[in-house]
Amino acid sequence: MTTGTENTFAIPEIKVGDTAPNFVVALARMNPLLKSLSFTIYSPKPGVHERLARPARRSATNMLTEFLDHDRHSNKKWQILVGDLTGEMLKEKIASLPDHVALALDSRCTFRDESLKYIPMMDFKLHPNGDNLELLKRFLKRIACKGIIVDSGASYHFYGFDFLDYARWREFMGKWLLAPWSDSRWIGHSLIANGGDLRISATQYKQKLPSVSEIVVR
Repeated sequence: MTTGTENTFAIPEIKVGDTAPNFVVALARMNPLLKSLSFTIYSPKPGVHERLARPARRSATNMLTEFLDHDRHSNKKWQILVGDLTGEMLKEKIASLPDHVALALDSRCTFRDESLKYIPMMDFKLHPNGDNLELLKRFLKRIACKGIIVDSGASYHFYGFDFLDYARWREFMGKWLLAPWSDSRWIGHSLIANGGDLRISATQYKQKLPSVSEIVVR
């Protein structure tokens, strides 16, 4: 399972321990043909397993309606030119948001020729610990998928270094459905929306500021 490289680029200057504002800016500097990045402003909700664990009795119909819900109309978008993007700008943007609101990086990005490309992203179900990190690292190396593994607090996220066109992005997402560690619901929402996003800020509900746990380059 490989992603395919859109252009030749230098591996960005990302270090283990870098927090989201730093690694997002580094990702943005990877490809000189990248024009702009997009972000999503939204209110995180409890995950499906947390909702299933609630003791309140609900009808099967109400549960199905809730789990199939894909209403993202209340989310706001923020687009920024790569040349204007800095770590300080991201920190200020995050600090300006209410405590219950998060900022997420959108996988969709625009190149200088106005074409739409995708940053390969994945949300995992594995809890952060040494064994799970090693498992993901070995798996990503096995499938030749370069990028960073990020600790989000409750799980791991992945950001790839290869920008993909739409067909390759769909293939990337579909193949990850075959892996037992990926979050299939996140993949489903991303495919419905024709683009995924991952949280890059801390909130009242999710207090961990995502940070780099591993860099996978070969």
